[in-house]
Amino acid sequence: MTDRDTTVDLARNGAPMRIVVATDGSRASDAALKFAARLAADGKAELTVVTVVPGYGRSPDGRAKSNSGRSAKILQEAGRKLAARGVTADLRPVDARQTGAVPEAIVREAEKLKADLVVIGSEGRDTLSEWVLGGVALRLIYLSRRPVTVVRPPRKRTAT
Repeated sequence: MTDRDTTVDLARNGAPMRIVVATDGSRASDAALKFAARLAADGKAELTVVTVVPGYGRSPDGRAKSNSGRSAKILQEAGRKLAARGVTADLRPVDARQTGAVPEAIVREAEKLKADLVVIGSEGRDTLSEWVLGGVALRLIYLSRRPVTVVRPPRKRTAT
């Protein structure tokens, strides 16, 4: 056991690490799910997969509700991919409260769950608008008080 392992064990008192994975069903999100599944495969982590639902309100149990099935389909597919790797997760739609507030919604959920790590995928586009406005992953890094891991999907191979 290394000093680093001891630090992690002491910080969580032997409890499993809490990981929040944000998904929108994209290729980058799939890479984030795969990364988080590897961390949770040994049973030392609890996964919560969230997808942000733009402002549809709350159900009686406090969770976001949607009048479309898009978020349910995204979460169902994420659950299927994790199950194929032998990993279970809590699947949660999260209310964005307002348009464009995706990073804020992820931060709120991570704080509520006292996450030890937030995992998000990013295509890594370097467009001017992302530099000026900030992409979701970049804004999440700036806003979060929790550690954030940004996972990029494998590069697409071009035919030669």
